[in-house]
Amino acid sequence: MVFLGCVEKQDEAKNWANHIPFDSNFSISEMESSTSFSLKGEAKGFPEINQASGLAYSRKNPGFLWTHQDKNFDNSLFLINASNGEIAATYKILGTENRDWEDIEIALGPISGLDYLYLGDIGDNDQIYDSYVIYRFEEPKFEENHQGKIIELELPFDKITFRYPNKSYDVEALMVDPITKDIYLATKRELRSQLFVLPFPQNLEKELTAIKAGTFSFRIVTAGTVSREGDKAIMKNYNQIFYWERKSGQTFVEMLAEKPFLLPYDPKEEQGEAICFDPAGGYFTLSELANGIRPQLYHYSKN
Repeated sequence: MVFLGCVEKQDEAKNWANHIPFDSNFSISEMESSTSFSLKGEAKGFPEINQASGLAYSRKNPGFLWTHQDKNFDNSLFLINASNGEIAATYKILGTENRDWEDIEIALGPISGLDYLYLGDIGDNDQIYDSYVIYRFEEPKFEENHQGKIIELELPFDKITFRYPNKSYDVEALMVDPITKDIYLATKRELRSQLFVLPFPQNLEKELTAIKAGTFSFRIVTAGTVSREGDKAIMKNYNQIFYWERKSGQTFVEMLAEKPFLLPYDPKEEQGEAICFDPAGGYFTLSELANGIRPQLYHYSKN
């Protein structure tokens, strides 16, 4: 399913050099609430993870979610059961490092037909780092003998190294447009969150410079995700969940420049920094441990 209409992918890539960043300006009170989802999150269970910073619904392992922890933790990926939050297995991709992993996305990549995990080492609380890394590798397959174990995998991975054009940023939201395979990053600590892009194909031989794509009307973005078809996107902060639907002929940036809908977020999490779509169009959320509140996995179904 393609939503670009008459907009060719090659043309969009060529236009980045002349791209004029959008500047959206909508107040929360102007945003409509979507009625297409359950109003309350269904509690699924308590994953034994204290600092979950990203979520991605597995494609090779239906019924499971990928998550990870952020700064001060090792390079572990957790595969958790979407029905009860229990950890099925823990995977370590040898050669990767966790300086401050903040988000994970599942999407298409360089080889047609393969699903990749994009793992963003993009956090920077003090905004002091010169460059950042996104790891990209084929999604691992769960085997029954992995149950309850820590599995070390020697997988080939791409290491996409980049910097921002003007300063350092703390970023907790990573999204991939499956139509163009461009990578998008939304900042956290500015008065209004900024959107940057790393256009596909991402050169692995040099440090890239991200391109500014736009400025949102909200701030403190803590997570982002895109639907499998690329026709919907979600971003969240600690208080709201923002939702876009892509119109025919729109590019990804044109979609995000429009006023989003607000999605149900009840109960509000103490420090929610993880969100992803499910295959039916609903979404999962997961928080970090904060104020002594144990994080619970929640699911909002699509009506």
